[in-house]
Amino acid sequence: MINVDLFYFINHTLQNPLFDVIMPYITYLGGFEFVLLFCLVAILLCIVFKKKDAKRIALLCLLSLVIAAGIGFLLKHTFTQPRPYLLVDGVRVLVMEGDPNAFPSGHTLSTFAVVGFLALKIKNKLWAALLIIWGLLVGFSRIYVGVHMPIDVLAGIIVGMLSAYFVYRFEDKIIKIYYDVVGVFKR
Repeated sequence: MINVDLFYFINHTLQNPLFDVIMPYITYLGGFEFVLLFCLVAILLCIVFKKKDAKRIALLCLLSLVIAAGIGFLLKHTFTQPRPYLLVDGVRVLVMEGDPNAFPSGHTLSTFAVVGFLALKIKNKLWAALLIIWGLLVGFSRIYVGVHMPIDVLAGIIVGMLSAYFVYRFEDKIIKIYYDVVGVFKR
């Protein structure tokens, strides 16, 4: 029951004109397509400006995103949990989703796959905290706009962070495989 109560608190009680305007934008910035574009642009800029270390980080962010998205896709089609507006009455829906399945939140897992990896990778605790806050804001926005229950967002955080940790933990092995594969194509 806490899941529904927390949902109504965020979706109704916290309702205000400012959030009604900014939360759909925040939710958009956490979507797979936007996060993917962010990673690809970062990789391209690193190639153009010959930033090898930054390119490595951007490639690993991309891998974390792809792994998390794959797991999210499997979970969504295994559990087929409907979106809140299909489950409970009185949901304030500020954005519509084409996929009726809600568990886990794909926007939240996409965001946490990237910001989680960056937070693990960077040494500056303030920047790491700001990245995690950004991820939490995306998750919050998914509930606020009416397309996810809190459990969906929590699952998205877990999947995204597990993906980020996996890539972080095996970074050197992953990069070795990447250069072995790239080397084969350069011959």
